Amino acid sequence: MAAGPSATNSTSLDTRRKTIRAAGVVFVAVGLTLVFWLCLWTGGGLVGSDIYAYFLPQKAFFAEQLREGALPIWNNRIGWGYPQLAESQTGVFYPLNLPLYYWLDLNSAFNASQIVHYVLAFVFTWMFARQIGLAPIGAGLASLVFTYGWFPARICLEWAIVGGAWLPLALWCVERFLQTRAWRFAIGLTVVLGVQMLAGHFTLAFVSQLTVVAYVLLRLWFGSGESHTKCQESPRAAGAVLAVAIAGAFLLAAVQLLPTWELKQQSQRKGLSAEHDPGYGYIPPRYLLQVVAPWHWYIGDQAFNETILVGGPRTNRVEAHLYFGLLPMALAGWAFWTTRRRLDRRLAIWLGLGLGAVAYATGILIPVTKHLPGFSFFEGPGRFGIVATLAVGLWAGFGFDRFLQRCRGSGRRLVIAFVFALSIGDLWLVSRQTVADPWLMTEIEWLVGPQSKFVYLVSHPPVKRLDSSPLRKILSQETQPVRLFSEGKNLPSMLGAATLPTYLGLGPSAYFDPNLQLPGEFDFRQRPTDEQIAWFRRAGVTHLLSFVRLESSMWPIILAWAGVDPFLNQTLARGGNEPLFLYRLSGSRNRLAWSDSPSDRSARLVEYQPCRITIETASKGDGRLILTDLAYPGWRVTVDGEPANSLISDEIFRSVDVPAGNHTVVWNYRPRSLYWGAGMSLVTLVTLLILGHLRYWHADWFAAAVPPTERL
Repeated sequence: MAAGPSATNSTSLDTRRKTIRAAGVVFVAVGLTLVFWLCLWTGGGLVGSDIYAYFLPQKAFFAEQLREGALPIWNNRIGWGYPQLAESQTGVFYPLNLPLYYWLDLNSAFNASQIVHYVLAFVFTWMFARQIGLAPIGAGLASLVFTYGWFPARICLEWAIVGGAWLPLALWCVERFLQTRAWRFAIGLTVVLGVQMLAGHFTLAFVSQLTVVAYVLLRLWFGSGESHTKCQESPRAAGAVLAVAIAGAFLLAAVQLLPTWELKQQSQRKGLSAEHDPGYGYIPPRYLLQVVAPWHWYIGDQAFNETILVGGPRTNRVEAHLYFGLLPMALAGWAFWTTRRRLDRRLAIWLGLGLGAVAYATGILIPVTKHLPGFSFFEGPGRFGIVATLAVGLWAGFGFDRFLQRCRGSGRRLVIAFVFALSIGDLWLVSRQTVADPWLMTEIEWLVGPQSKFVYLVSHPPVKRLDSSPLRKILSQETQPVRLFSEGKNLPSMLGAATLPTYLGLGPSAYFDPNLQLPGEFDFRQRPTDEQIAWFRRAGVTHLLSFVRLESSMWPIILAWAGVDPFLNQTLARGGNEPLFLYRLSGSRNRLAWSDSPSDRSARLVEYQPCRITIETASKGDGRLILTDLAYPGWRVTVDGEPANSLISDEIFRSVDVPAGNHTVVWNYRPRSLYWGAGMSLVTLVTLLILGHLRYWHADWFAAAVPPTERL
């Protein structure tokens, strides 16, 4: 029998209500970003921590290469080069990065990425909270706690919100699948976890995967008898489908994972070492008191290290941050106390997951887990606090829903307004203990005392002055590629020059080999040793950038420029009138050199691109040509179009034997890991599309082809 007009109207009204509610959630999510990050909305930016030393140099190169129609799989501006795709934090294939960094300027793209992911984190958490039974208001409080309890203090770590935003959506896919047995949610789980890994860094992707696996096992174990869970009819089949979905995510993200795995085998993190401490970034047990008494821990880094860190691994106030808001914490505790004798099974699961996450965040399990795959690679056990924050948020939302059941009329509205206003203000103030608002400091400094901040919000970020950098203009006029040695880590690479020394979290082992680094203690203010001068020349360093004037009697240098650079002065915390000094180093072999340096040989760079280098040579005899760029798997060389043997000189540089005469030498970066990974990702994507097409657009064929006994 066809549905009557009343049924149709009811369905239409229900759809309209859902649409309005969804729009309201998005509106609130966007509004909260204005409260917390108004400076980013109005064209400001972030300064401090790794923003300019690490993240923006990579993103600048990424954006430049995109606009030139190339993929930034190799970066030739950091050190002697490194596989930027494999290092992962750029997120070369991350879907949101591609349009943002292609269409927007660098600062706007960086800000927009963070704002968009704050919105996504809030909306995804609301969806998951609603799916496990919270009312809209309670789900909103859970979203507030998760999004603005854990992430704002970590605004200096761009990957935190970018990776962490996907955790609640992955859990929503799991819960929807368990409740409906609809394959589209299993496929969605594959896509979500795959996209999360494409974002790079992987720490929070690893945490998400562990959380999803634990949640699936606990839901299938504790979920028997639940009327809303259809998968209890065949829990093993449901678990198998979700296991395949999780495995499929790795195949979908193979285009990122395989190059990263290759780099890991070539990196300083191939095994446990003194430089890699899995316990770094833990939460000292005493510091857990911050969840109920945050004001007690409003202390600077020195006081933090002296009073909190006693005999444990290294950490800092950002990695050790764990705060949920005082009122949400109270509501979560009240909810547990009033329902302790008859716990909701799904919330009981989150009680266990939250307590387990806190226990691991303190680092007490590191002596065991540091020998396990995954756990041995990632640092920062304190990052498991993201799971505890989600757990407390869900419990707080549940408690708030129960409390609101006792309220009626205008009193209910006042309670809602009070709880949200107080919680937002509380979370905002606590986040500002690691994030500095220039206009705020003088207003709250009297309350908490002078603070050292990890990152600063500024209305005029330095990156906007990049185009007016006089040093950038001078370096761009050089006829040969520049390699600059400075105190700015990776920052000067934004000027278009290669930079030394390097600053990489996961990098080729050559950059961490003491035998290949600048020998001895170095200071621009001291006379360099002969060994250091020889190292500069052998490393292909062409210029030195110093904060102080160098003596020509101590250095083989020529002053190329001195003055104030509005971009570098601000980012390097130099005063507005403090000059920088650029010197040209004499005797450097630059990018090209013959191993025996005879006078009857020459080599000239014709083309120098990140992934392709063309050289013309002329010599009366056979010789070995050295390119002072990093030797790394995937680099292939040809001489006059014929494959040649790629050799390693000085334990680090690429070289090739060239016969007598005039020849053209071409280096190309063609990593097999990228091609194999791209093939696996493409096959997985096509498989998912075919499966979805057959399952939903050809449902009759699927029903006839798959017997009911074999369906989940």
